[in-house]
Amino acid sequence: ALWGCPGMTATKSRWRDLSTRLASAAVLIAVTLLALKAGPVAWTVFIFAIYCTMIWELAGLCDPLWPMGRRIAIAALPMIFPVLAIIGLLFAELPLVDASSGGPRGPTLFFAGYLGAAAGLVAPLLAGLFFPSQGRRLWLSYGLILAAAALFLAYAYEAFGTWGLTILVSIVVISDTAGYFAGRALGGPKFWPSVSPKKTWSGTVAGWLCTAVFGAIMLPTAGVPPAIGALIAFVICFAAQLGDIAESAMKRRAGVKDSSALIPGHGGFLDRMDGLVAAACLAGIITLATGG
Repeated sequence: ALWGCPGMTATKSRWRDLSTRLASAAVLIAVTLLALKAGPVAWTVFIFAIYCTMIWELAGLCDPLWPMGRRIAIAALPMIFPVLAIIGLLFAELPLVDASSGGPRGPTLFFAGYLGAAAGLVAPLLAGLFFPSQGRRLWLSYGLILAAAALFLAYAYEAFGTWGLTILVSIVVISDTAGYFAGRALGGPKFWPSVSPKKTWSGTVAGWLCTAVFGAIMLPTAGVPPAIGALIAFVICFAAQLGDIAESAMKRRAGVKDSSALIPGHGGFLDRMDGLVAAACLAGIITLATGG
């Protein structure tokens, strides 16, 4: 009888997807940690694989009438460049290890430099311009944002190491997690109901506060003053939230709830990674502006 009460039923419904979301998140975190631990080549392959998946999802959001075969072919284009780079390097008989360190040559071996990686990331965007009957501007503009984020995440492994990447990803995860739990528990006014009907001010502010505290505690380990660390984490959190809103706007334009159904409880990779995409782009801009 207790569960039959409207208030209790609403509360139960509010958290009905929590177990599925937690299980999917645990798998994603585990795979990400394995890719980080496996080294720069594995990490870059991981980033490229996710990028290909998001390009496939973006094609569906831009033009739902795109045939599935065409979407897959366009999305798979970036992976051709690593294969060509490996073949070229092997035929050139370049050493597979760095003579100075005795270790693998890393991403330079795999992609023949970041120029090759950038070409692979941009290739599907250019090819896709010849096919969609609608959404060309969205395809190119958001596709370039995806490419920039992927390129920075690949570059950041060597530039900032696993610790720097972990901090960046953690800021986005903390923002999402705090926003989810605070928004579901507290409710209240919507942040931008016409674009993202589920996002609340309570969840948004919770994300700001939690990430600021995280930045004030963790970024000093990299020599950043606590106040500056809190500010950097807040700005990155805000960028991640805007990325989430932008992806919500794309879904509303396409008239769909999720970009795909690949991740149980979360939707697609665009749904799950939209905040990280925006955060990585901002981190890349900061890196360029400060000279690394």
